[in-house]
Amino acid sequence: MFDIYPVNPELERVRAYSVQKKISFLRTHFEKIENIFNQELDALSRECVLEMERTQGDDDDGSYDYRASEAMREIEYVFLRMHRYSAILAIYSYLETSMMVLCKDAKESLEISICVNDLRGEGIFACKKYLELLAGVDFNKINGTWSNLVVLNKVRNCIVHADGDANKARRDDLLNIIGSNRGLSFVEKSLIMVSSDFIFDAIDDVENILVYLAETERPKRVSASF
Repeated sequence: MFDIYPVNPELERVRAYSVQKKISFLRTHFEKIENIFNQELDALSRECVLEMERTQGDDDDGSYDYRASEAMREIEYVFLRMHRYSAILAIYSYLETSMMVLCKDAKESLEISICVNDLRGEGIFACKKYLELLAGVDFNKINGTWSNLVVLNKVRNCIVHADGDANKARRDDLLNIIGSNRGLSFVEKSLIMVSSDFIFDAIDDVENILVYLAETERPKRVSASF
């Protein structure tokens, strides 16, 4: 008997194939859980229809059983919201970790004297600066994708630091982003609701930028001043 070990792409170097493998896992995992909730919603919706038919001739709604409709509301506004928040955190964590690894690889291969932590800024923004100024990566070619990731960053920060409550985050730019993005909305006045399309788009954006960064050839040496 052979011992079978799972191959986790997180443990591999950041290359196009490992990125695509990890993204495939993220996308499949998210889609499977979405499908489970959608199946439950379909079943509850049928229960609601049957309950409406059962009480159609009643003079009032006193005999109406609201359990199915209440369960639907919980799924739509609580469980799906929590599930999609978790997806954002997983997607963003992979993005940030991978960019940090790419910065480390660039430091070693180009013999750069400073590391990404020596730069001002945090997370993906410090990584972008490092790869752009010290590793010669052209981010102009992926400006649109990067702009989407900036939005993802703001939503992620609100989830991490304010549990998705935009009022607690107190960021006018966040409110503007939510108001102008079809994949984002509010429930219970100030809680950010994320659509499944927003998640799928975010997964695509992370895949596109990491594959681009992994495949971009590095110059032998880049000089930059700060």
